[in-house]
Amino acid sequence: MSKESKQIRRLTVNGRTWAITEVERQGITQKIKINDVELSVRILREPTDDQPDLVANINGKVLIARREEDRDGSDYLIRLNGRLLKVSLEGRKQLSQNAGISETVLGPVVITAPMSGRIVSLKASRNTSVTKGQPLAVLEAMKMENEIVSLKTGIVKEVYVKPGTLVKAGDKLCLLE
Repeated sequence: MSKESKQIRRLTVNGRTWAITEVERQGITQKIKINDVELSVRILREPTDDQPDLVANINGKVLIARREEDRDGSDYLIRLNGRLLKVSLEGRKQLSQNAGISETVLGPVVITAPMSGRIVSLKASRNTSVTKGQPLAVLEAMKMENEIVSLKTGIVKEVYVKPGTLVKAGDKLCLLE
């Protein structure tokens, strides 16, 4: 993202408002400023119909968010790591203009565990072709099974875990090329 295209948005959570500016985007990691504090944000799993939780790593901390209900179109109730919050984002329409543009992930990608848990099963093995969004593994955490999906279309070059392995957030699961 070029410096000219930075946009300031306002994020309001439970009545408290912050200014958010995107500083830089590199693949699936983006740097943002909230007020004057810079954060590194990496989306580990986007919500789907089967797995409605958004999982993100923000400055090394894994956060799990789920939209509970729409309010009036601009306000949402979000459950963030179990805590219910009322959230609105001013400038959301500007964000959705680019929603159809897909981001290409170039080069090898290490898929990591979004949270601590136990690998229940592997859905892909070494030298297997996979497509973006295809399940690679199932991770059980907090008595819930979470699918870990491919961030790009490619070939699984290495698998670092096996069923039954205990992992921590950030542990390597596999390598895609």
